[in-house]
Amino acid sequence: MNKLDYSVSLRAKGLRSEDIKKKMEEKGFDESEIQYYLKKSDEIFLNQSIHYKGFKPKGKGNKHLKMIALGLSLLLLISVLLGYARMGLLGLFIVWGLVGYSSYRR
Repeated sequence: MNKLDYSVSLRAKGLRSEDIKKKMEEKGFDESEIQYYLKKSDEIFLNQSIHYKGFKPKGKGNKHLKMIALGLSLLLLISVLLGYARMGLLGLFIVWGLVGYSSYRR
């Protein structure tokens, strides 16, 4: 592990600058090296924190399910307008109930 990686790992552990300086002095760093690596580790750690993507979901999500539900609801809405009120309203209720259940199930 090189010196820069070591200082970034100390920063990632949540140590304060004073604690990092003490640990680096114990490892035998010079004062000028400590200042340089503290500055660089701060920049790298902040850059990593800003651009952290997080964990990506394993699946593709519910986009396909929602698009199918949207298409079905459009067909059911048209059937309501054409006079099949019971079937259309019941179908809309069921489809949007499924979409709502799948959205809040996480």
